[in-house]
Amino acid sequence: MLRSLGGIMTRPRNAWEAFQSGGEPDGVSGDIIKSWRRSQWSGVDPERLDVGHVEVGEESSFVRIAAPVLTRMADVLVGSSTCLALADLSGNLNWRWVSEPSLARALDRYQFEKGARFGEEHVGTNAIGVSVESRQVAMVVGEEHFKEPLHSWACAAAPVVHPITRRLVGAIDVTCKASDANHFLKMVARMLADEVSSALYSASTARERRLLDAFVNYRATANGPVITLYDHVMIADEAATALKLDQKSLWATVRAAGPAATLIRLSGTVSARMRTLTPGTLADGVVLILGGAIPDRRLARPIAAAAPSDHQHPPGLTPIERAEAEIITNVLIECEGNKSAAASRLGISRGTLYQKLRRYRLDGSS
Repeated sequence: MLRSLGGIMTRPRNAWEAFQSGGEPDGVSGDIIKSWRRSQWSGVDPERLDVGHVEVGEESSFVRIAAPVLTRMADVLVGSSTCLALADLSGNLNWRWVSEPSLARALDRYQFEKGARFGEEHVGTNAIGVSVESRQVAMVVGEEHFKEPLHSWACAAAPVVHPITRRLVGAIDVTCKASDANHFLKMVARMLADEVSSALYSASTARERRLLDAFVNYRATANGPVITLYDHVMIADEAATALKLDQKSLWATVRAAGPAATLIRLSGTVSARMRTLTPGTLADGVVLILGGAIPDRRLARPIAAAAPSDHQHPPGLTPIERAEAEIITNVLIECEGNKSAAASRLGISRGTLYQKLRRYRLDGSS
């Protein structure tokens, strides 16, 4: 039988127990079960809290812009036993506001504090981890948490995608006691994410907005994948994103071609028509409309593959694929082998990363 806590219908504890004992749980959503399985596969201990912490450095631009938005909402939530938090791409807490001291002390006991690692691979099923993993608004109540010590809490989180680059920049979380949970938590998280997205757009530069406008205009009429590009910004549609082009390498190819170029080759099979946003200069960026190979000697040279490493990639890779393999290798080194962190930094899911590791033989296979 389901029981009601503050308006939320929660699942019986025996569903969690059935899963932990290897059975098939009833009355739990498919998304929660998928998250439980990912948590189990990641080796998360369901009985111990052991959240772990990271050193939170200088305030990120995301926190700098998002925190004032959440603080404005905080005035309405005083006395409501609610916590608002901001997490980065990996689910690490970067900022926290709590409505009352007693709740703050309780959250401290459960290690929900600045620097805490609430990515799914560390804590298992929780709203922050699920929203970062799925790129969707998530809500986790009571026994839906993978870790038993978190069963007394409820949380809703919404991912924040940058309105210019369309890349995930972090997540917004609303947390309260499970006994106080209601469906408004999810609504608040989604509303705050929308407001933060608007604030990010307002804080963007004129050049970034112009790139977005150009992207929207060309995407409506182009007969191929579209990218708008500048030296540190790249906006791409889904088809272009699937090619996993490296922004820095792509911009290097554009600069090598020069503002007068109209066609550039990205690989042996992918070329692009190029248009500068301002005629005769690369100063404001370019639009690339991707297409098939164009056999023309006047095309710009392909993107150079990264410097060779000791690892032997499988034969037959294109220059872009070799470059991607090297980028993945370097990011894994920077993340000290943490595949979830590497996937977040690369802007892809863990499943996609594992596919690429096998494809490029970076998983130890031969």
